[in-house]
Amino acid sequence: MKMSKKIMCLLGSGMLMVTLAGCGAPEETQVQDGQQASEQQEQESQPSEEQQADSQGQESKQPSEEGMEESAEPQDEEDDALAGESASIRVWGPILRLEDGNLVIDNRSDVSSRGEMVITVDPEYTRILDGENGYPVEVSELTEGEAVFVYIGPAATMSEPPIVNATLILCKIPGDLRIPDYVQVTAMEEQPDGSYLLSGNNGIQYLVPMDCEILPYLTRNIVMLQDIQTGSSCLLWSDEKRTAHKIVLFADGEESVR
Repeated sequence: MKMSKKIMCLLGSGMLMVTLAGCGAPEETQVQDGQQASEQQEQESQPSEEQQADSQGQESKQPSEEGMEESAEPQDEEDDALAGESASIRVWGPILRLEDGNLVIDNRSDVSSRGEMVITVDPEYTRILDGENGYPVEVSELTEGEAVFVYIGPAATMSEPPIVNATLILCKIPGDLRIPDYVQVTAMEEQPDGSYLLSGNNGIQYLVPMDCEILPYLTRNIVMLQDIQTGSSCLLWSDEKRTAHKIVLFADGEESVR
């Protein structure tokens, strides 16, 4: 009997240990599962290195308003010339009013900011020309309501209306006249017949015949077709086939690209 009781006690103890072990296993498994789920959530909530790099790249590409305002501030004369000659764009519209030697126009072009725009006229830098004959014009000769074509730099203030710097202003243009192009020469190639193929920084090529009229700007110097070289800036009149018939050559063209 004593032996039987001992055996029963041992069996009972063994079953109790198995039961306790069985109850403890799920708790340990649940803890491990919980830790794995928490780690997975942390990994999902943290962006990958590639995503962080993309995010930083996008932030660096977004210019601040302060940076844009600074880019519109006047630069030194050489930098102004370079920006005007190589990166200018053309806007147009009627003159709304004259203010302290500057123009306020209603920009009706599809570039820059449409609507009211202040055009800054620098007496030492801005050229104002008659769009028909290429002769110089004083700012005081401009009138309200007159349509003008204005070449401006790429920078503009964030003000309302925006303020831009004018490189060239074309005025007194007849309604049936093809607007001349203000270009910087990127190549000048002589052709077998003595004419030239002029490539401009606007991406257009012009055929310049031998008898094309060449005019100087603000000088009495005689200029010839051969004086137009790579880096020269000029105002060029052409027909629908891009054949030039008149060019005003600006003497400072080569200096503007140095």
